[in-house]
Amino acid sequence: MAGITERNKMQNELVGIGYSLRYIDEWQPKTILYRHKASYFAEGGIADGVGTFIENVPGNPDYVMKKSKIGLFTWPPSDTCECQWCKERAAVGTPAAPTPQEEPEPVRKGTRQMGPHFKAS
Repeated sequence: MAGITERNKMQNELVGIGYSLRYIDEWQPKTILYRHKASYFAEGGIADGVGTFIENVPGNPDYVMKKSKIGLFTWPPSDTCECQWCKERAAVGTPAAPTPQEEPEPVRKGTRQMGPHFKAS
């Protein structure tokens, strides 16, 4: 981000999309983006449905703003979502999304369980 005017413009645009005012200052380096619009193959079949997610993508505001224009947001789709794709689905009467896949648990080092070769006999 080059200057304060660009930052303010981006902040206003993100707020208009539905992000909080603090997003630019507190963004995470990596995030998960949820599909609010289905992704299609060139032949017409659905590649990824609504509610699926993409892990480990950049969380910087520039990237998130670009992806929001194609229906990828940092929150899962719901009946209360205000994005254009969720509003269109609500108008048609289609449910927001089949229960989205659970968010993956963060990767941790070790499980703190001893293997059988360490246990006393």
